[in-house]
Amino acid sequence: QLQTDPSGSASVRKWKVCPFVSCFSSGSQVVRRYNIATKIKEVNEEVDEIVKDKVRFELIKRKINQPKRPETTSFVDVSELIGRDAMKEEIISILLCDYKCRNVPTITLVGMGGIGKTALAQLIYNDHRIQTHFSKTIWVCASDPFDQTQIARAILGDLDPDSLISLKTPTLQSVLSKISEKLTREKFLFVFDDVWTDRDQDWETLKVAFKYGMPGSCILVTTRKESVARRMESPHVVPLQLLSEEMCWLILSQKAFSGRSQASREILEDIGREIANKCKGLPLAAKTIGGLLQDKQGREEWQNVLNNVIWKSSFAHEIFSPLLLSYYDLPSPIRQCLSYCAIFPKSFTIYKDELIQCWMAQGYLNSDGNRRRELKGEDYFKYLATRSFFQDFEKDTSGSIISCKMHDMVHEFVQFLTEHRFVTEVVARNSTLDLSSKRVRHLRLVIPSWDASPLSTCLIEKLRSLVVVSDGLSPGDGLQDLFSRSKLLRFLEFDWLRLRPEQIAGGMKNLIHLRYLSLISCSGLENLPESVCELINLQSLNLRDCLDLKKLAVGMGKLINLRYLCIKECPSLSYYPKGIRHLTSLTRLSGIKMRVDQSDGNEFSIGDLENLDLLGGNLCVELIGDALNWAEANRAKLHNKIHLKRTDIWICSPNIKKEEVLKALNPPSTLLVELFDYQ
Repeated sequence: QLQTDPSGSASVRKWKVCPFVSCFSSGSQVVRRYNIATKIKEVNEEVDEIVKDKVRFELIKRKINQPKRPETTSFVDVSELIGRDAMKEEIISILLCDYKCRNVPTITLVGMGGIGKTALAQLIYNDHRIQTHFSKTIWVCASDPFDQTQIARAILGDLDPDSLISLKTPTLQSVLSKISEKLTREKFLFVFDDVWTDRDQDWETLKVAFKYGMPGSCILVTTRKESVARRMESPHVVPLQLLSEEMCWLILSQKAFSGRSQASREILEDIGREIANKCKGLPLAAKTIGGLLQDKQGREEWQNVLNNVIWKSSFAHEIFSPLLLSYYDLPSPIRQCLSYCAIFPKSFTIYKDELIQCWMAQGYLNSDGNRRRELKGEDYFKYLATRSFFQDFEKDTSGSIISCKMHDMVHEFVQFLTEHRFVTEVVARNSTLDLSSKRVRHLRLVIPSWDASPLSTCLIEKLRSLVVVSDGLSPGDGLQDLFSRSKLLRFLEFDWLRLRPEQIAGGMKNLIHLRYLSLISCSGLENLPESVCELINLQSLNLRDCLDLKKLAVGMGKLINLRYLCIKECPSLSYYPKGIRHLTSLTRLSGIKMRVDQSDGNEFSIGDLENLDLLGGNLCVELIGDALNWAEANRAKLHNKIHLKRTDIWICSPNIKKEEVLKALNPPSTLLVELFDYQ
């Protein structure tokens, strides 16, 4: 509270005017500290008891059994591989071109687990043109743990088995010497399948040995990581696309109808095609489910497979095994960030900045330094994006990602990982929801009607995240019950609700742990209640698309921990309080109007950007006023905003010229500034 008083003199005035009150306040602090000390002592005693129980019951650490990565080979019935003929021809045409370059060229196939990288590599490897063109073709499964010596021995064993046998103690040095010697007489194709390592030191010595091959030699790599292609310096990076529904059906039917009559096929084909559509273009899923359907005889059994949600089915583990490999390859902190995406519905557009703020609200991005958490979130997002966990990227003009989606199979996979902890429930009209039998921590609630509060009887006290979605309906008195009981919430979002300020004003002070408050597309909310400003731990406030919002809370300056303020697409919003200038932790500020003609004590002006030096990303502002106050514009000190990448400025008055604004702001040469006139 002292921090939120800019003058810092409130406590001094109280001491001068009423010393008795200050003494009483000091005494209450002593009592409070004593109570805290007592609680800490009780917690310590409880922990001691838990430790004693651990010894008493002889509990031991159990290592998580991670799925073993299967070793692949080049042996395959190519007649069963469907759907990649065009891409196969494209890559073979590249391989048959005799490159003349210093290093052996590399072609890298990149894609998510189960998309068919190994199958495509097998098709290419076994093509008669490849076997004729190259004097030596060698297949190496390069899964983790990556062992240079093991890979080198495998290559030498294929090149010249006698040379490998003649080495009594085959060290990496001796094996690579033999390989480089043998390769001088060979035009080779090496296939490194299922590569996971993207460390330079793992590849450097091998690449040096390979360059002794004859001109026209090539390397083909399959991987789930784009970073591998960069480490291999691949001139050709081929991202594999999802298969069509028809191709998925052909793969599934090939397995499912093996040994069946034509009559059986005709009876089951319509259901089978619907099941194939659930595979969402992943050939391995189609193949796995097709194998499962071999043992299902009638329509009823096939219908059960169709109706089953994959992540809840008995065959989920088998289908998700490729994704489990990718999941366990992630560092532990990034795993929990991926798992949190289970809170979004299927095919949902995920905004990158909002996702990072969600992670931050849950404490997943703890870091030293004011900007380090956002940067860590950016790194985690890129890490997941380059490993094909996200897709359908929307980018801005500079190439930075704005939003993305998850493939349906990846979304079902994260639901599979987080069962019981992340729950989505649709509550029917006049019904209640009981979560007492589940360990729910993150809840998405879809409510068609608020006639009776579905939150009144459910176990919500331990929720950390709550998203409530309704179709423009009013929650009535249900919010008061929610606020009074959900004291552990860190993330709260209302989508498409009709809200009145008084509905969220009462009880908001109870949410002392709240880090992220989102009121997206909420109608009826004309003023942001002052009680929101009591949430001094709040880090993110998202008011995107609140079309009726006219006024922000006067006390916004109290939110000293606020890092993210989104007020985009709020066309009625006209009042931006002066207190925003005190939000010196802000790293993102989207869609704000500011006065450019003066600086008064009530409204935010352009000079109030002066101390907001942590702002980063893209800043979009509208300048209000009929004249340009040069001193006020210069006070914005854009040269101190070193984290900003771009600033878009919309000028609302015909009396203000772009050139004058640019001169007054005097931005650094490193900051891209675009100015626009409202016509």
